[in-house]
Amino acid sequence: MDNLTTIDSIIDYLKERVEQKIPIAPTLWLNAAQKLNVLLGNENDRLAELFQSTRKIMIAHIEEDKSATEAKARMEMTDVYKENNKQKAEINQGGEFIRLAKSQSRVRNEEYKGGSV
Repeated sequence: MDNLTTIDSIIDYLKERVEQKIPIAPTLWLNAAQKLNVLLGNENDRLAELFQSTRKIMIAHIEEDKSATEAKARMEMTDVYKENNKQKAEINQGGEFIRLAKSQSRVRNEEYKGGSV
């Protein structure tokens, strides 16, 4: 787990363990959630940059005397806009995974203690 340094690598690692029905200790779930939380900060910064780029594209179209609607439509056809949406999805997936990892950690911890879930 120590060599996993990207959101995708962490999620893929745990997904593979789940698919292969390999037990995952509560501490591993929590470590994954902590790493993801740190990495998501960088991803949020990248999202802000992409968002700013999309707005610059839209403004450029408006300055070319395009309507706001047309400028928006043209901006939505760019690769930057597509990348912006993919970035949002990755951040959302990471956030959801953190919530699930915390929940799994609690459940597994209760199982280890012999309590009911």
